[in-house]
Amino acid sequence: MVYTMRMNISLMLSLYEMKVHYPLRFAFYKAFYKVDKNRILFADPYSTDLTDNMKPIYTALKAKDGVTLVKCFPQSEGLKGNSLGEKIKGRANRSASFNKFIKEYARSGIVFLTESYLPAYAVTPRPETKVVQLWHGSGAFKKWGYSTLDKSFGASDNRIPMHNCYSLVPVSSKEVTRHYAEAFGCSEDIIKPLGVPRTDELINNRDNTKESFLKDHPEFKDKKLILYAPTFRGNNIVDAKNGIGIDLEAFCGSLKDEILLLKLHPFIKGKVEIPGNCKGKCLDISNYETNTALKIADLLITDYSSIIFEYSLLEKPMVFYAYDLDDYKGNRDFYYPYEDFVPGPIVKTQEELVEAIHKEQDIAKIKEFKNKYMDACDGKCTDKILKELLA
Repeated sequence: MVYTMRMNISLMLSLYEMKVHYPLRFAFYKAFYKVDKNRILFADPYSTDLTDNMKPIYTALKAKDGVTLVKCFPQSEGLKGNSLGEKIKGRANRSASFNKFIKEYARSGIVFLTESYLPAYAVTPRPETKVVQLWHGSGAFKKWGYSTLDKSFGASDNRIPMHNCYSLVPVSSKEVTRHYAEAFGCSEDIIKPLGVPRTDELINNRDNTKESFLKDHPEFKDKKLILYAPTFRGNNIVDAKNGIGIDLEAFCGSLKDEILLLKLHPFIKGKVEIPGNCKGKCLDISNYETNTALKIADLLITDYSSIIFEYSLLEKPMVFYAYDLDDYKGNRDFYYPYEDFVPGPIVKTQEELVEAIHKEQDIAKIKEFKNKYMDACDGKCTDKILKELLA
């Protein structure tokens, strides 16, 4: 009952902000500011600074003369706390950044987002403003947005508009444009296969990342590094839970010349408790950048995470640990039949997982996957997106 009351209060506040507060503030700032085409805004509701897809865009624009770059991020991670006090503090924190966003939204020539951003949907952007949704994932795998209206995942209250302001949505391939159009409820005309900015570094800098990692962890030398990166479980960021789904103690006991590297989804708060007998065989690298983690790994274990799209660019093997596949289909579902889509073996038990990581894989299937779903990612995505916007 207390939980329901909290949810009702939160919904009422959101409706007030969306229907009254943000429109009034936006109208006020429109009266005082003209749109400056050289003023460029970067905003995300959950990250405290530039996201992976924003960083290369920001760096490229910073080198140009005459542009003003503005960041709008909450000062802490927002609504990840569990207690009522933490949730109130998180909402206040995000509200402060949202109010700043509305002011900048009224005067910026270009706005870059990488997540659903409610204040952007509360008003109609000025005709001179271009709103770019870079999104946080590549490809199209598990459903989101308007594709999940009949599911328990995501926001289902149709009184709160979503994804209604975009001018451009760059994606990883032409193949996935129709799925983004469905998820965002928009025309395919604005969804263009220009690539995913963060993949530029992954493609162009095949550097000594792994060697640097092994210098810091010499005990892992000559070991097979297995990256386990499951997606989160739960209906949204507020109740996000890790999806590890294995007995770490037993799994580490089955490892021989392998090291398990754990990378939790960014929505997960806190670290994994690694059992004592796993020390030397398991390491939590959730704080590593995704590209770094991918370069280090010799093999990826995941479930329903879009990390598979970036990893396919490296043409290295993957194993899919889908222990709760039926439940996940029911709660969220996929854009493609899971069993036919994933480019690697599917296992549902820990015993099958141990067996799969020791088997050789045919990389040809991963190459086909990459060519179909990531063909716009050519190391020049940032340049292509900026050319589209600044032409």
